Amino acid sequence: MEKRGFCVWGLALLALAGMLMALMPAVASAKVRTCPPFYLKTDDGKIINPLTGENADQPYSTRQTCGACHNYDQITKGYHFQQGWDRIKDDYSKKKPWVLSDGMMGKF
Repeated sequence: MEKRGFCVWGLALLALAGMLMALMPAVASAKVRTCPPFYLKTDDGKIINPLTGENADQPYSTRQTCGACHNYDQITKGYHFQQGWDRIKDDYSKKKPWVLSDGMMGKF
């Protein structure tokens, strides 16, 4: 009886190992879609360098920073960019009148 249980577990582990090996090529060939190193830029395109203090007191511009490589008009329509600004209503919440949308704007 003990030998039979060991055999069943051994077959299960062997099947699991086979499935994992079959998935390895797909995992290895998956493209990693990350941005290369980049500088934050001001609204007029100047580089912000907090190490040297160059333009460090200026806000960064998403248009200048991200728009250099990405379609700015497309990314500004995304939920994570908008964070609820595109769904603001004065009467969004009766219990919490300071909450104007389901986004994260104004929340902590």
